[in-house]
Amino acid sequence: MTGIQYLACLWTLFITQTGCVRSDIQFLERREGDSVVLPCVVERRNLSPFGVYLMRSWLQPGDVLFMHTKSEFTVDNDADKNRISVSGDPASHSLNVTISQLRASDTDRYCCDFVVENPSSEDDRLRGKTEFFLLVSADAPGSVNTGLVETCAGGSAVLPCLPPHGAGFAVEGVSLKRQRGRAPVEVLYHSKRHHGSSPPSSSSSSSQFPAEKVQLSSAPGPGGITYNLTLQQLQPEDSALYSCHLLQRDRPDSTTSLGRQVFFVSVQGGQCGCSSYSPLLYALSSAVAVLLLLLLLGIVVIYQGKAHRSVKSHPQAPIYEEMTGVQPVRQKLAPCHLEEMECSEYRNCLVKKSCPENHYESPRSESLK
Repeated sequence: MTGIQYLACLWTLFITQTGCVRSDIQFLERREGDSVVLPCVVERRNLSPFGVYLMRSWLQPGDVLFMHTKSEFTVDNDADKNRISVSGDPASHSLNVTISQLRASDTDRYCCDFVVENPSSEDDRLRGKTEFFLLVSADAPGSVNTGLVETCAGGSAVLPCLPPHGAGFAVEGVSLKRQRGRAPVEVLYHSKRHHGSSPPSSSSSSSQFPAEKVQLSSAPGPGGITYNLTLQQLQPEDSALYSCHLLQRDRPDSTTSLGRQVFFVSVQGGQCGCSSYSPLLYALSSAVAVLLLLLLLGIVVIYQGKAHRSVKSHPQAPIYEEMTGVQPVRQKLAPCHLEEMECSEYRNCLVKKSCPENHYESPRSESLK
């Protein structure tokens, strides 16, 4: 195995083992009492899974159900047995899990793991193609504009801040609410107005985030000045629903729920894009990519060079070389034909001439007789 092949294999092993390729996230919003279908699909068609897990990985981490191929599924919580149904089989690489009579407590992030037998060690678990963030609320779907923001551990998320009652008033502060459980919690408050026990003329602020993790910026937009709140150095435990809104003059801040614009900030650990890996691994993958590109260019250049030489090395063969192989036949020909062919050989062309009779030679030979 050459050095380039070794580096390529090492790079492929790094990509597959470190989990740089992550699943897509699909946002699902439902009302209490509705139902939702979670399609579990695995793309590794060359493997034969014999089981599948449905898991929650955010508010209440743990297994929801497990299904063995050609068997009934089992649920972790017996109270959910009548609310969950499964269609399909893990061996077919896809199945659908339906959760009915949804509750607000079903809000969570869900994922599917397919189980594949490994004779040499423990069974392997392959993450499904798509992960799901399910938001179950008492309000009608669409009454709140919900978005998804994905980032990595140590990354940042930019949240637009909207005025709670429309535009047209001077901005005096900002409030950020977060919801991880059943009720939102204010995690950031900054205002020039009276808040709590502070004097009315003083500015007050409170935050569950360190000061270096929060940054408020403004920029001109189509409807006037827009404000963005940037949460920096996020960690997986910061994943939650966030809503940022502006505090305005002569508009009391009496809201206890999330605002009109809600974002689910999903902070992934080592599965988000490979940005959490060391620069050495980045350098290795970049070097392998460069070497593979150079190898491909070298192959193309060599192939074109061989093709060019092969065209030059096959000109039209001279008549002299072609006639070399028929030397014995040529010796049996008449002298006149030999002279004509020799003439053609030196001219490198085929010239056909008639062989006239020698009228002076024939009578002389008869007289001699």
